[in-house]
Amino acid sequence: MPSSDSPATQPNEFRPYRRFLSRFLLLFVSLGSLYLLSSIGVTINRRRHAVPLGSRVGDIATSRDLRGCFDELNDVVEGLDRYLESSHRLLGHYDADEVQQWANAGAFWRGQWNAVGKRCAFSAHKGKEWEELAVVHELLKETEASYTQEIQRFGRELTPRLDRMRERLTRIDKHIGDPAEIAGDHRP
Repeated sequence: MPSSDSPATQPNEFRPYRRFLSRFLLLFVSLGSLYLLSSIGVTINRRRHAVPLGSRVGDIATSRDLRGCFDELNDVVEGLDRYLESSHRLLGHYDADEVQQWANAGAFWRGQWNAVGKRCAFSAHKGKEWEELAVVHELLKETEASYTQEIQRFGRELTPRLDRMRERLTRIDKHIGDPAEIAGDHRP
């Protein structure tokens, strides 16, 4: 016979507390998941679309505007250096992941180049420094385009040749055998 102190006869005194706790945890996990997904989306968007660092330079540019545009263009030049230097990973063999990463880095760099061009409007301003910055801005795009074209040509024409050479060397290595076996081979 059940006693009066058994769990079956006691009222559910913790039920509202458990309900509150479970709803709170569900809300916390849901909000955390939404925050995580939104931060991933923002990160992907920023990588694909560079955002100008400031407002568009007006018709009458100040020396502060000139300095800011110079600094931004200098950052774009350094970004191009990093982007082009990273292409060495593509030269040895074809790896789809590395090619995709390099293409994404190129898209990001082109976004930065475009953003600084829109913000600074180099050719819209008068003065020797503005003209020189406009020339550098255009040369950057030409440099990136020709370098990318050469890397793509290398990938189409020379990387398969290198892969075939590696395969041939692997086959030769199998026919030759282990170097330890060759060292032990005593011929009269």
